Amino acid sequence: MRTLLPAQIIFSILTVFCIVFDATLLFCVILKRWKNELKGPFFYIVFMTSYGITSKICELFMVDSWALSDILEVSYQGYRDWIGEEVTLLFTFSYLGPLFLNWLMTFHRISIFFAPIKSASWFSEKNIFAYSSMISATILTWLLIPYFSDCTLNFNALTSRVESACAPGRHPITLFQNKYLIYVPLASMVVNSTMVLYLKISRKLWKPTGPVLVSQSHVKRENVMIRQALFIGSYLSVYEILYLHLRLYPEHFESLPLEFQSISYDLRLFAIGSINFIVYFVETKTTRNLVLSTLGWSKTNKIGLVPTIASRS
Repeated sequence: MRTLLPAQIIFSILTVFCIVFDATLLFCVILKRWKNELKGPFFYIVFMTSYGITSKICELFMVDSWALSDILEVSYQGYRDWIGEEVTLLFTFSYLGPLFLNWLMTFHRISIFFAPIKSASWFSEKNIFAYSSMISATILTWLLIPYFSDCTLNFNALTSRVESACAPGRHPITLFQNKYLIYVPLASMVVNSTMVLYLKISRKLWKPTGPVLVSQSHVKRENVMIRQALFIGSYLSVYEILYLHLRLYPEHFESLPLEFQSISYDLRLFAIGSINFIVYFVETKTTRNLVLSTLGWSKTNKIGLVPTIASRS
């Protein structure tokens, strides 16, 4: 019977914790919305937590596959043949979802900046749900094309790689993703950082001539936006950057100790799995208070979600 490496055990424990957090946050926002106590974006968090729960469950099936195959009394290859392709499909879907939903949030922020009046109608709750659903449907359709081809993808925990059924070949869609996907979070980070820094600089250079002053809460909110823009863009890039080394230098990666390969593999996955906890609990006070208040761990009763929650970028 194979045993999990220490890095895999730690990863599994942290991933279960993040699943519990995502489920708790999803429950809290739905409960508050049902009671009409929730202000601000709703469907962004619903989609992000739904993606998060799905991706982390898939991660457990991928990282703990050795142990699961032993429990099921099948060979590891039999385990991969049984559910490997489906788990890989769901994981890729739930990974790409936040990447492109992040751009929807970016466009939302840009619209608030350039057309604050029209932005409210462009990004109403109904429209946000429609946009998010279209993004999800487009991604799923995109991924189903290689899934039903001869080059379907399947994870391999032994090599810490996603392997193609037509290896060494790859489906054109897979090749396109491998080449250009890293630019999606990086470009979002640049756009958001530039816009937020511009707002910060312009506020300092062009002081208001009238009695209206920028509130301290507004300044604090912009600082939160800057941290989110810089943090999330780089955070979402961790998976692609670490995977880039594996794709460019596979022989060198395979020559490294198994423990190091496992740590690299787990870090890539954990960068995806922990992002909701980092953004919505560690970085954002309003959603942290929402969760704690709903669970009865905070005396704060008045909870509202400010627009910056929707501005994950």
